[in-house]
Amino acid sequence: MWRTSGAQARPNISELRLEEPARFNPERLEELCHRIGEVRAEAEVAHALQRISDVLPTLPIVLYEQPGAFAVTVDQVAGDAELIGMATLARVARDVLDSFTTNNDVALAATLARLERVGERSILAVWDLEDLSG
Repeated sequence: MWRTSGAQARPNISELRLEEPARFNPERLEELCHRIGEVRAEAEVAHALQRISDVLPTLPIVLYEQPGAFAVTVDQVAGDAELIGMATLARVARDVLDSFTTNNDVALAATLARLERVGERSILAVWDLEDLSG
């Protein structure tokens, strides 16, 4: 039943938030620095960020034009994200892979859109972290 009392009322409708915080694991960066040294780790983070930011906008095109390469490309995004501590991005990339491998087109469209949103926020979060550290 619709009720109106000033504001427009809605029936039992759930609102899905399109904003999701980017979870970042700084321990992964510390681990990387310890393993390969700070200078090399900084370079690796920069390269991973560049690869991720280059690939994310192309994923819908890869899916449409080269579906055989799609899983490999998304797996590389997940690997880069895990390497540099982008925990949420890595998890969402794995969700995209699950949707793709199970041929769930609706879930694939939703998780791919989520990957693009989370990817953008994650990249900005790492850049902000870099700015804070000098």
